[in-house]
Amino acid sequence: MNGLKEFFGNIPMFQKQVEREIEEKGIEPSEGIKKMEFSRQVIRNLVIGVLVVGILAFVGISYFNNKNQPPVTPTATTETKESNQSETSGEATENSSQAVQGSSDHLLKLSAKERADEATEAFERWYTSFSNGDVILEINKELLKEGSGGTSPIELQTKLIDNLKAKFGDKVSDDFYTGLQASFNFNPVIVDGTKGLTISKQNDDESQWFSTWFLDTEKKEKNTKIIVRNDFPFEWVDWRNKGQHDEKVGKIFKNVDWDNDLSYEVIGIDFTEATKNIETNQILFVQMHYNEKIGKWQVTGNVGGVY
Repeated sequence: MNGLKEFFGNIPMFQKQVEREIEEKGIEPSEGIKKMEFSRQVIRNLVIGVLVVGILAFVGISYFNNKNQPPVTPTATTETKESNQSETSGEATENSSQAVQGSSDHLLKLSAKERADEATEAFERWYTSFSNGDVILEINKELLKEGSGGTSPIELQTKLIDNLKAKFGDKVSDDFYTGLQASFNFNPVIVDGTKGLTISKQNDDESQWFSTWFLDTEKKEKNTKIIVRNDFPFEWVDWRNKGQHDEKVGKIFKNVDWDNDLSYEVIGIDFTEATKNIETNQILFVQMHYNEKIGKWQVTGNVGGVY
């Protein structure tokens, strides 16, 4: 204690503080009073110093205890919950992957004959979904009169395609209609002065005419109706092993890698004994495609023929 008194007493700032506090109390600063006040100040500062040191020591000890404390180990319940969540997430990813691959796997599981049978059955379902002679577009007889003004080809072909979409649904692919639209751009749907409502062949490119194969007019002259027909014989054609290598038709359907792509098959249609008001090649080939998104075969707009 005496050492502390001597330490603090040798500091001029501290001595002045003692004298100032004595004077503020109105006491004559004799040597005895100065010593008593000095002792009191020393004790007070000592207590404050001890408290400060104690607080700092407590904070330091708490910090190092927390820092050196081992990490909390998950309980068995927590580990089980996290494991289950991880497994559930993994199963969901695996199931999603299987769903995406499912359609492709479907074709891989089938034999060549089974794929051919499926494609043929899909074509037949479409082919028999309408009756032979069903009207797909009809105009008023007044439009056949000279000077009536008729109806524009764009209006006629748009109405015809809209009616087909309503009738066929997803039995045919989107390019079935785009192929037909492309054909009408070269060979328009018109109202002819003699034939009436018909599809006019105005382009020398035969390939632009193939898409109209299932369409016909009800009458040769003064016609007011375009109809759909399904009375032409058909059968599956082995394009993968024979058709693509044939000298006459091998150049058709080069859009497919027949040696590796299993999602395409071909149906041949025979018109050799058919009578049509809208002419068609004697033999046509229609490409079928397996649509993975909907899991079914569809009739496409990719049509080829011998000409």
